[in-house]
Order: sequence, then structure tokens, then C-alpha cells
Amino acid sequence: MAKQISLADLAGGNAVTNPALAGLNGPGDAAANGELVPTAAQAVANAQLTPDQQIAALPAADQQTIVQMADQIDFTRDGIESSYGKDAQRATSTFADEILSETRSKDTGEAGELLSTMLVTIDEAELSGFRKVPILGQVAVSIDKLRRRYQKVDSQIDEIITKLEAAQSRLVADISMYNTMYEQNAQQYRQLKITVLAGKKALTDFRATQLPALEAEAAKSGDPMQAQLLKDFKSKLDRFEKRLDDLDRISVVTLQTAPQIKIIQNADQTIVDKIDTTISTTIPVWKSQMVIALGLSNQRKALELQNKADDVTNKLLQRNAAALHKGAVDAEKANQRSVVEIETLEKINSELIATLKETVQIQKQGKASREAAQVKMRQLESDLKNALLENARSM
Repeated sequence: MAKQISLADLAGGNAVTNPALAGLNGPGDAAANGELVPTAAQAVANAQLTPDQQIAALPAADQQTIVQMADQIDFTRDGIESSYGKDAQRATSTFADEILSETRSKDTGEAGELLSTMLVTIDEAELSGFRKVPILGQVAVSIDKLRRRYQKVDSQIDEIITKLEAAQSRLVADISMYNTMYEQNAQQYRQLKITVLAGKKALTDFRATQLPALEAEAAKSGDPMQAQLLKDFKSKLDRFEKRLDDLDRISVVTLQTAPQIKIIQNADQTIVDKIDTTISTTIPVWKSQMVIALGLSNQRKALELQNKADDVTNKLLQRNAAALHKGAVDAEKANQRSVVEIETLEKINSELIATLKETVQIQKQGKASREAAQVKMRQLESDLKNALLENARSM
């Protein structure tokens, strides 16, 4: 139960520290975050619930944390309407800077460019020299050209593989880093939600229990300065409520960050898988076919084996051409495949649009409420002024 305060506390500007906020750690882990992430239907239903009703639906540990935080909120503390939840807000800003820094510092296209270079290099080493073999002498010449071409391309590919493996290692490290970022983002979202609920509970309880007593005290005193002091304090409570709304909006941004992290992570994983396939399958198959092609030169040493050599060469050409064609086509298809399906982008876009629309609606409602409050406050000032004048005349 929060301490009972009076108008004297408001006038004195009693600044009480809030250790619960200063030392708050992110409660729970990412796996338990579902307790604080409602579905669309649940969000609509939750909007009709009081803070206590919302808190009651949470795990016991979260309820205890929120109640402790709410009990330690002191509305008489100077600046609480602007400083409440600042630690959680600052952590969110720092986390966004970390993501931006990591994204700027990495060359996301390096691995893809290396894969494309390798495919071009292999394609340039095709067995075009064997497509026409009219006489045995030309066969020997073609084999010699093929051998020199293979030696040149082989060294190029080995160099590209070394760079690919280095790029792959960096991507694997990035994937692990994004796992940490995802868990940290979930903890920050949870902390913001708990901070907002604690503030709502404290504000609701204060307005229901202590504010009527303060209003009665001001009315009983008959002092205009006391009435003005109470009016200023109510404005402070309104600003605190606006602060809670700002923190709630930040939590939505934090929630939107989660799928963005996963999109980047999945893109890196796709490239890692493509590099694995290229190094472990595509290159060994290509080299084995080149070795087979070079080994056929031993079959062309004697004139009496010409027919057999021609048959074997033709079969080899067909087999190698098909293998190279299939490998190049499959690799290019894999490289050209979209990382993110259009359906996924449409769904994310729809959710973001819905969020924007709901935000605008809430802003409109807030503006309407404030305008209505302005009219009401002017009426209250008029009533107070008339009462003070009447009181002065009667003295």
C-alpha cells in the first residue's frame, strides 16, 4: 500500500527515490514472453479491463513485481511524470543503436558476390573444346587446352573457397549474435509492459483512494492557493498518464523489432547453407568431372582405339555438359530465389498499417478527451472564482 500523502507533501516537493525502478532487471526469459504479448482479440478485450484485472491474468511472479513497483511510485517526487520508466526507455534506445551499428558494419553482399563469381568461373571452364573432334590430333590439342584451363580455374576456385569460408564464419557469428539480440529484445519488451502496468495500477489506485481526500482537503480549506496547488498536481498526474502512453508505444516498436531481427538472421542462414552446398557438393563434382575428362587422354594414344575414344568422348561430353548445365541452373535458381516471400511482406505490411491506424485513432481519442477536459477545467475555474467572490462578499 502506497504511503498516505497530504497537500503539505505536494507543497514541500517531497522527492522520494524509487529503488524498484532504479534496480529493475528484465524479468523472465524470452520463452515466457508470451504472457505479456496478447493476440489481437485479447488486446481488444484487455482494453476494457482495469489495470488490476490485467495484472491478475499474469503469472504470480509478474504480479508481485508489478505490485512492488506500483507501491513505490511516489507521485510527489519532482519530475516523475517525465522520468518514470526512463531506464527501460534508454535500454530500448541503446539496443536500437546496437542493431543499427551491426547492420552498418557488415557487408551483407560479400558472400553473394563470391558465390556469383564462382559460378561464372566454373561456367567459363566448360568443355567446349570437345564438341567437335574430326581427327585424333585435334583431340590431343583439345585435351591440352582443357588441362591448362583446368589448372588456371582450379587455383581461382581455391582462392574463392578460402574467402567463402571466411565469409561463412562471419555469418555464423552474426547468426549467434542475432539470437542474443532477439532474447534481449524480448526482455526489454517484457520490462516495458511491466513498467506500464505498474504505473497504471499506481495511478488508478491513487485517483481512487487518495485524490478524493486531497480534493476534500482543498475544498475544506477554502484557500485559493491550495486549490491551485491541487490543480497543478492533477496536471502532473495527467502528464504521468501521457508518459505511460509513450512507454506503451515504445513497447509496440520493440515488439515490431523482433520479426525484423529474425528476417536478417534467416537471410544470413540461407547464405550459409548455400555456401555449404557449393563447397561440399558443387565444387567436388565439378573437379571430379574435370579429372575424368583429363584421364581420357590416355585412351587416345593409339590409332586403333580411335572409335572407342570417340564414343567415350561423346558420352563424356554429354554427361559433363548435362552436369554443368544442371549445376549452373540449380545454383542460379537458388541464388535468385527470394529470401522473403511476398505473402510474408504483405502480412507484415498489413499489421503495420493496422498499427498505424489504431495509433491515429488513439491519438484522436486522446485529443478529444483533452479538449473535453479543457472545457471542464474552464468551468471549474469559473465556479471557483464565483465561489471565492461570493465568499469575499459575505465576509
